[in-house]
Amino acid sequence: MVSGLAFAAGAGGAEDPGSRALQQHQIQRQQQQDALQLRMRQQQRALQSPPQDAGQKQAAEQLQLDQRQRQQELHYRQSIEPATAQPSDDAGTRRANEAMEREKARRESEELQRRSGAEQRRK
Repeated sequence: MVSGLAFAAGAGGAEDPGSRALQQHQIQRQQQQDALQLRMRQQQRALQSPPQDAGQKQAAEQLQLDQRQRQQELHYRQSIEPATAQPSDDAGTRRANEAMEREKARRESEELQRRSGAEQRRK
């Protein structure tokens, strides 16, 4: 959903600076929600299967740091991706493109969550 918002922000930003600011705010809010969800999942996993020794604890902490870093990198890429509206784009085309980008972002988010869960199960 976040990269869809990023693309929508680029397309809408060409038309209205106020709209762009609102969309940027929506992107930041979604990214904050994503980060909170990741931290909550990590804490839940830690409570369900606490590490037995110092090595396992260190490995779990490193996994959490790696997951957060990947998420931050994804959010950074979403914020800098160029999203320019073409002069020939009409409102319907932009809406369709935005819907496709939202779907792409949803899939990316699910993939990140799936990988996070798989990595946790391997540890």
